[in-house]
Amino acid sequence: MRPLTPTEAEQFALMLLSGAPVSDAVRYFLDPLAPEDLLVEAAEMWPTQPDVLEALQRYTGGEAWHRMTDEQRLEVAIKKHYNEMAYFLWTVNYVEAVGADKVKADTCRVALETKLAGMAGQESPLARFYHDMLAKYDHQGAVS
Repeated sequence: MRPLTPTEAEQFALMLLSGAPVSDAVRYFLDPLAPEDLLVEAAEMWPTQPDVLEALQRYTGGEAWHRMTDEQRLEVAIKKHYNEMAYFLWTVNYVEAVGADKVKADTCRVALETKLAGMAGQESPLARFYHDMLAKYDHQGAVS
């Protein structure tokens, strides 16, 4: 199995960070008729290739995972997770989705809509209203 060129390693890293699974990303660099064992070998080798690891580190802020602060790791992980959800929605036709794929598509869509609306990690407006009202009554002494 050949290693990726430096340019390919950069593109491979960007594909991974954009949400593509390794199994999809390797197909862009191999013959479309490549045997399955070659795809598996590439999927095992390329993610740990030094040029790929360097590109991943550069695109995630320039620090190795173990040297990031907790906040940096969480931010990188959440961003990667949202990108993976977006990739899933991009690659799955909703009309053709059945069973678990339809549930996954619905879950991804709701999470991404919430993120785009700026509500990720926050309570719903109704829950916030309820908590604000309880706090108001507690503060005024109406409820003990």
